[in-house]
Amino acid sequence: MSEINEPEREPSGPEKENAVPIVDETPQVETRSVDETDRAVLEEIRHRSRRSFLIGGVATLVAVAGWRWLKTRPEIDGLPYPLRLSHEFNEQLSSALFSEGRLAPTFPAALAETPRVNGGEGLSDDFDPALWRLQVVGVADPTKYPQYHQSIDYLSEADNDDDAGQATDQQESDDDDDETDDEGDTADVKDSKDSQDVKDSKQSQDAQAAARDTGEEDNIPGLLLTLDDIKRLPRVEMTTQLKCIEGWSVIVRWAGARLRDFIEAYQPATRHGGAPDVRNRPGELVRYVGMETPDGDYYVGLDMESALHPQTLLCYEMNGQPLTMEHGAPLRLVVPVKYGIKHIKRIGRITFTDERPADFWAERGYDWYSGH
Repeated sequence: MSEINEPEREPSGPEKENAVPIVDETPQVETRSVDETDRAVLEEIRHRSRRSFLIGGVATLVAVAGWRWLKTRPEIDGLPYPLRLSHEFNEQLSSALFSEGRLAPTFPAALAETPRVNGGEGLSDDFDPALWRLQVVGVADPTKYPQYHQSIDYLSEADNDDDAGQATDQQESDDDDDETDDEGDTADVKDSKDSQDVKDSKQSQDAQAAARDTGEEDNIPGLLLTLDDIKRLPRVEMTTQLKCIEGWSVIVRWAGARLRDFIEAYQPATRHGGAPDVRNRPGELVRYVGMETPDGDYYVGLDMESALHPQTLLCYEMNGQPLTMEHGAPLRLVVPVKYGIKHIKRIGRITFTDERPADFWAERGYDWYSGH
């Protein structure tokens, strides 16, 4: 029992000399008071705030200077040229990736909806669909088509026809009056009257011709097509997504003729003046297709590759019904691989050209290519 309760002896003598000292290995933690920790945190916050403020201020000054520099650059189609160059880079990239085999997704017809009425440029209120004709310019050999006209100014031609009809009616009326004239009228008087009528008619025609000569669009040879000419081409229906550059989209069922079939029927000129072969040598065709509304207030340009895409339509029906006036009757363009700003409504003229056509929204800062 005494051994159990005996306290531990401290070594002495030789035992004490050979004893291993006991070391406390517990890590020593630096202790700070709460006030010291708070001061350290506040100092770090101040340091970081000053640095962030300086970095933010420098970044703001650089941004403002860059914006001022950008605003002083020459503009190309409504954009400073550095921004326009970025558009052109995107266009080159999109063109390089483009192929006829790249098709826009199609959807069941049951999902089709009526798109919102968006944009009224080119849709003048005084448009008369009964007088509409599609003007086609830049065909390789327009004279071989029965729709060829020396001047595509069909409205002036219609006015002339009306004037000619009025002149005929007036002449018939004059002839009736002559029958009731006194038999004593001499032949010389009648001849004088007829001569004056011919002279007046000639002066009227000359005045009309002079008036037409003052316009920019007169005396351009080309084709004048009716909607029936378009409907004679193979009919195509497709249900695709109309994507607006504003960010909204809607599924629509379209019906019409492929622009490719139209181009094969009314063949454009080639870049080198040879005979066109749309099916086998499309690369020899002129590079662009321009379109504009009858009043000329809205216009778009397409590269020939996009025009020949199998889903590019000259559309005359929407969701099983003829196009309404606000949606582009009698004929509009549908290009599912491009944004809606290219889907020109109420096409009045198609021009095949080797020069890039003007484009309404490209002149206002948007991308000319507008693919997605």
